[in-house]
Amino acid sequence: MIQLNFTLIIQLINFLVLLYLLNVLLYKPIMAKMRERADLIATNREKARELQQEVVNQENRHQEELTKARQTAAQEKANIVAEAKKKEAEILDKARGEAADIVDQMKATIQAESEEVRKTLKEEMTPLALSITQKLLGRSVV
Repeated sequence: MIQLNFTLIIQLINFLVLLYLLNVLLYKPIMAKMRERADLIATNREKARELQQEVVNQENRHQEELTKARQTAAQEKANIVAEAKKKEAEILDKARGEAADIVDQMKATIQAESEEVRKTLKEEMTPLALSITQKLLGRSVV
């Protein structure tokens, strides 16, 4: 049989005081720190998600800028190649024209020299032919 006496009431009061003190001194501060830590973790996770999204956005912008830069570089290269081909064609045309002029000048010079040589040969041929004829015939021919 259980006897209810004064010591049981004191122990019950002692237990309730201890429960109250433990609640005030340990349980509530620990629970507050745990809630604070959970809030901090949630905040940090949210910041991490935001930063990750920002990184993805920056990577996308970087890829877009890189693509634009490549397109611009390709266009500039095409323009430079086209300009170089145009200048090459101009230089070749100019060189061909100069070569044609030089050939024409050479032809004219050769033509003039050949005319001069023919004229000189005709002038020198007559006395030579006369001299050969005189030596062959042994007499003067005029």
